[in-house]
Amino acid sequence: MRYWFLPALLILLGLLSVLTLSSIAPALASRQLLFFVVGGVSFITLSRLSWKRILQLSVFGYGITIALLILTLAISLQTRNTARWIDVGGLFALQASQLAIPLVGLYISSLIGKTKYITVKNMVYWAFLIAVPAGLILIEPDLGTTIVYLASLAPLALFLPISGKQILSMLGIGLATVAIAWVFVFQPYQKQRITSFIDPTADLTGASYNANQSMIAVGSGQFWGRGLGQGVQSHLRFLPERQTDFIFSSIAEEFGFVGSMLVISLYLGLVLFLLHTARTTKEKTVVYFVYVVTAQILLQSFVNMGMNMGLLPITGITLPLLSYGGSSVITVSATLGLLQADIRTQRKELTLHVS
Repeated sequence: MRYWFLPALLILLGLLSVLTLSSIAPALASRQLLFFVVGGVSFITLSRLSWKRILQLSVFGYGITIALLILTLAISLQTRNTARWIDVGGLFALQASQLAIPLVGLYISSLIGKTKYITVKNMVYWAFLIAVPAGLILIEPDLGTTIVYLASLAPLALFLPISGKQILSMLGIGLATVAIAWVFVFQPYQKQRITSFIDPTADLTGASYNANQSMIAVGSGQFWGRGLGQGVQSHLRFLPERQTDFIFSSIAEEFGFVGSMLVISLYLGLVLFLLHTARTTKEKTVVYFVYVVTAQILLQSFVNMGMNMGLLPITGITLPLLSYGGSSVITVSATLGLLQADIRTQRKELTLHVS
């Protein structure tokens, strides 16, 4: 059962994603299905690698991440004054920042795993390696992804010899950085998202429009939902970005509370499964990497669903494996494939032990 959990979850979320898109954005459903097929192939391919081989390739993954982020700034598609996507032959737009969390997380995990005595010099070097992609993502600008990237890698600090005073100092530095960024870095539209969250009724046709339309869609679904293809907010396009940022609202409107709880249960099940994997694996590097992936899935799903329900400010964070997008689907599928490689190894060892 444990061996088949991740493949089964990918199939369930894939079916739900394609089904929802076939209702709210039919033109995108076939493309999303293709993305899941490619993601499935990447999942199977990577799941057959040994972790020794995966760790050997991790440095190349880090290099590819940096190269793609730089390339994004140089030649990317310009959308709403941001540079986040690279056109891949007209097939789909590659969002390099989606690769940053798993590839950087894998490389840093490998460095921590093979270091016998961790020193301050080690930690400064690792912090620098993490900061470079963060800076490149922030320049795009993509504040939401930058925050998720840093927060997803934060659990790695749990495995470092850091005292309580140092943790408090880092928190203080973090708060000071946020205050400085609010004054000198945040764009006006980013500030509006936060202020409109504090007072949703301040600008119903402007900064608060997306959040209010999202909450209307969620509420109108009630218990059972309006039914597939019967969503008013999504079909009449009152709901913005219904296929990406607000796909949870689209699901809530058409499938109601029942459908929403199904989605939440799937993500909760995935997080609990990943935590169980971290407890049972023997490879330290895998433990570190699993915590990074768990933090990413938990943060992205929590932030996305929270903003859809008006509990958090609008950030532009998509819902993993449900929102439309080739980069996200393929990257998350491949990341889970890396974890499946460890599960496969554990299963093989258990079989040999029993026999």
